[in-house]
Amino acid sequence: RRGRHPDLSHVTGSNFSVGFSQSCEVRLVACNCFAGHLLPMHMLINDTITLRPFQPTDRHDLVAGLNDWAVARWLARVPYPYRLDHADEFLGHVWHRQVETAIATPELGAAWAVCDHDRVIGGMVVNPHDDNGRREIGFWLARPFWGRQIMRRGVGVMIDEILRLAPRTRLTACANHDNLRSQGLILGLGFVETGQREVMSTPLQRPVLLRCFHRP
Repeated sequence: RRGRHPDLSHVTGSNFSVGFSQSCEVRLVACNCFAGHLLPMHMLINDTITLRPFQPTDRHDLVAGLNDWAVARWLARVPYPYRLDHADEFLGHVWHRQVETAIATPELGAAWAVCDHDRVIGGMVVNPHDDNGRREIGFWLARPFWGRQIMRRGVGVMIDEILRLAPRTRLTACANHDNLRSQGLILGLGFVETGQREVMSTPLQRPVLLRCFHRP
């Protein structure tokens, strides 16, 4: 079944370590624009983990990470089983946008691949703003890399850079009501809970309840 790529709303994954005791080095390698501001597109998280734009050659890595029920069950709008044609659809969109869009306006989102030695092991997105000017973040991480503080650091770096360059950006996040680790990660990044809402889960084929958060 083909899902609703490229909208990756609610792509908050499970079983992430929420500790964040070590400092992160952020190295600017290349830039894109976010709401008219230069935003680093290659960021060093630690000795082996980097954030970079997605590339067409990432298709097999995406399938390896997302065609895993332990990951997919938490991702409301990602298709499951996740096949190469799903990866190609997503990558075709984000690659077109990154190459041909000079300025990321509030109507457009941004996506980063989380890489271990340039192999994609996860993803992070900032979705287009809603009617109230808020932008939702989402994230997922392949199961072999859970519990290593990778996503906690990566999402923290992404948020810090966005707010440094566009401090008035209003960020939100959601997590499955039963996904306690993602909720802990979000709360640990300074978000506060604002309520709940129900969405249709593509992998589960039924409505699920999300806890919603915003960053004051």
